[in-house]
This record gives sequence, structure tokens and C-alpha cells, in this order.
Amino acid sequence: MSHKPQPERDKRDQEIASLQAKLDRAYLLIEKLTQQNAKLQGRVTYLENHYNQQSTPRGTKISRAPSSNRQQRRKQGSTMFSRRISKDHAAKASGQKVAAIVIAFTALFTIAGLAVRSPNTWHYAQLSAKSSTIWSQLFHLPSASRVLPPGAKAGPLTISSPQPGEENPELVYNVTAPPHFEQSESLQALVDELVSLASDKDLPTKYLSITLIDTKTGEIAGYQQDSFRYPASVVKMFWMVVGYAHIENRILENEGNFNVNIDKMIKQSDNDAASFIVDQITDTKSQLKIENEKFKDWLNKRQSISRFFQPAGYDNININQKAFPVYSINFPEPMGTDLQMRNVPQGSIRNQITTNYAARLLYEICVSKEAVSAAASETMCELLKRDLSSEVWKKETGNFNPIRGLLGEGLADTNVNFYSKAGGTSTDRLDAALVITEDDTTAYILAVFGNDSAYAEDSDIFPKMSRLVFDQMSNRSLSR
Repeated sequence: MSHKPQPERDKRDQEIASLQAKLDRAYLLIEKLTQQNAKLQGRVTYLENHYNQQSTPRGTKISRAPSSNRQQRRKQGSTMFSRRISKDHAAKASGQKVAAIVIAFTALFTIAGLAVRSPNTWHYAQLSAKSSTIWSQLFHLPSASRVLPPGAKAGPLTISSPQPGEENPELVYNVTAPPHFEQSESLQALVDELVSLASDKDLPTKYLSITLIDTKTGEIAGYQQDSFRYPASVVKMFWMVVGYAHIENRILENEGNFNVNIDKMIKQSDNDAASFIVDQITDTKSQLKIENEKFKDWLNKRQSISRFFQPAGYDNININQKAFPVYSINFPEPMGTDLQMRNVPQGSIRNQITTNYAARLLYEICVSKEAVSAAASETMCELLKRDLSSEVWKKETGNFNPIRGLLGEGLADTNVNFYSKAGGTSTDRLDAALVITEDDTTAYILAVFGNDSAYAEDSDIFPKMSRLVFDQMSNRSLSR
């Protein structure tokens, strides 16, 4: 999906970018103050220990080896001088510690005020976690542990070993293994009905893939769900996860524009914004053709976006290619390095994922909430949320409508919470969605890829599939 770039950034986007820059500066200040405070605490501890070792409790006689009165007076004078110096240094260090704490208080309240003003919940959550850590460091309080939902397998984001030609190691996904789902005969019968629905409309089932997960029971079924297919803009959900991993590890160079562009990439499926995100998370830029070692280095960095997911079991995934056209860089189609990378040995002309992978990632973001972190997952899931009110989605303008002709349209005006990332071209229609009823009795993920012009031209098939699944999944919940 694509759209023509807007001539100017609106006022709200500018304010968000400005607040982000201020938050970044405040974070750096607090990090420096925390380091300074740790050093001061160590110095105070050393001086206090040194002073205590030299002090003698009252009423205790000092035993010394025989010496002349002059030597004895010299030693006593030296001891008194050392005590006085130790007291002075301890007092000075304690005063510096108090000053550092006062400055830290000021900085914390300053960025807290910025966070309250900021409409971005991810940075507010990030600020809260960072503030909690700083309070703990300043006052030796136990840090609050991260709370994850039952069954979540989230771990810390890890750094992989350097790849050939890399100067620094790279991030890998924090989820260590795929979720464990049980195959279900009843769900499989429902998926088979969807395939028959497509076949009855003379749509080529050879180019169809489906994954269905009952998130309440942990059951799964599918049709060609492990077949690699071109995901169009569904791939942007994967780029979003990599982006938030970089944000959490604070290794992006341009964090100020990140939230503006991630919002456009997910909600509007904006290719210009997606191009910016890909550049940021791979440290590359689309450019004219380059040769030899420079291209190898560029290619290795761009391919890191796929390597991020592979250790977590997303085998053979390819999400290295940008979505075109990208008007902001005047690339109506792959050109320069973006075209060059398609001709390397074992290179891929297009991105490739499966409906199984799309459904799994949506599960890890919105259900188990383990993608990157619980706070990041909450924010990403909120970005994927869609309004199914007809009075809203039917008024959507532009080239991208995440509801029309897709899974959401089949549930228009129903009382459900709906989260999705769709994609489409003249030869593809794709969607991955999480549906949760308001009473929370029914919850499932449905991912459908139709990679043929017949699916692209049929605006009814996805809504019909979606409605059929919803009705049967609702009945399934009632029978439990």
C-alpha cells in the first residue's frame, strides 16, 4: 500500500518530535548523574571505612610499642591529622552526593512533565521504567520486576555474535521459541470451509494460505500455512517490532522522528515512512549502485532485519526489501542498491513470509505480549487496533483502507476489538487480524494471503471468510 507524501508535517507531529528530543537529552543527563552518584557513593563508603579503621572507641587505651616522647607525639599528631582529613573528605563527598540527588530530582521532574505532555504511551512507559531504576540506584530501593502474562516466554533482548564483515554485534529477537499450539480437527474443518469458499468462487487455491489460531485454547489449523509468499505491507508489522527493539536498546540515531513514522507506517501503511524505518533499523540508505566491499557491507546491514527473527525460529524469513513506490526518495520502483540486492546469489526478488509467521508475530505482540517487552507490545498492539464502525472506516481517504475489502469489513459494526495489518497490490490481497469479543469469550487470530490477481480483484472474499470464521468461533466458545 502507498500514498503520496503530505506536503507538510502537521503541528502535532512536530510537537511529538520536539518532546522526543527533549526526552533524549533528559535521559542522557540522568544517565550521567546516575554514574556520578555511583562513584560518589563508592567514595563516601571508602572514606567512611577508612575513618572508622583509624578511629578508636572511647575508653579504649592505645597500645604502642616503646618509643621516645617525640616519636609518640609525632605519630599521635599524624593520626589526628588523618582523622581530620578523612572527616573533611567524607563531609565533602556527602555534600556532593546530596547535590547530585537534588539535580537528579530536578531532572526527573522535568522529564516527567514532558512525559505527561507527550501523547505517546510507549515513551511514558519507557520513562516510568527508567525513573524506577534511577530511584533504586539513588536510594538503594529494590527495582520493580516486569510482569508478564501467564505462559509468556519473553526474555531480555540479546546481542548476537558479529556476522562476517560486521564491526559490532547486532540485536536478535527476545522470544526464544515459537508458541506451542495444538492441532485441532474442528478448526481444520473450519479452515477447509474457507478454502472451499474460495474454490466455489473460482479463485486459485494454489495461491492461497490460511492460518487460524484459537487464542483461548491454544489450538491451530491452517492451509498451506508454511508456504512462503509475498506479504506486501503485512511485512511492516515485522519492521515495527525490529524498530521497537532498537528503541528499547537506544541504538537509533534519529529517535525523534521514529514515532511519527512508525504511526504512519502501521496506520496508513505509508511507504515513505516505512522507508525511513528500514533505513534506521539497518543503518542503510537506498542509493545509486555501489560496488565491491561497500556493497557487501551495505547488503550485510540490510539483511540484518531478517537475521533479527531467525534465531527465534522464523526460519528462512526474508523481509529485507522495501515496499515501493517510495516518493520521498524518488524511487517509484526498486533502483540502485535496492535493485542490486535482488541479483546477488541466493538473493530474493521479493520479501517472503508465511501466514503462520504473520499469525505468530501478531500473537506475540497482542496476546502473550512478549515481543520486545510488555510495554513495547502494548504500544505496538495499540497501533494495530482498527475502528470497525462503518461511519469511520467508510470515510477513510487515500490509497489505503485497512478495513474495506479485507477481514475487518466482514465484522463491520460488531462489538469486537479488532487488530490487524493488511497489504495489497494489483496481484495480492493479504490480511492478518486478531479478533476479541467485548465479553472476552471469543478470541482468535486469522491470517489469509491470496497471492494472485484474482484475489486482488475480488473485494468480497476476505469479508466473507472473516464473517464465516467469526460466526463459527463464537458458537465454538458457547459450546465450551
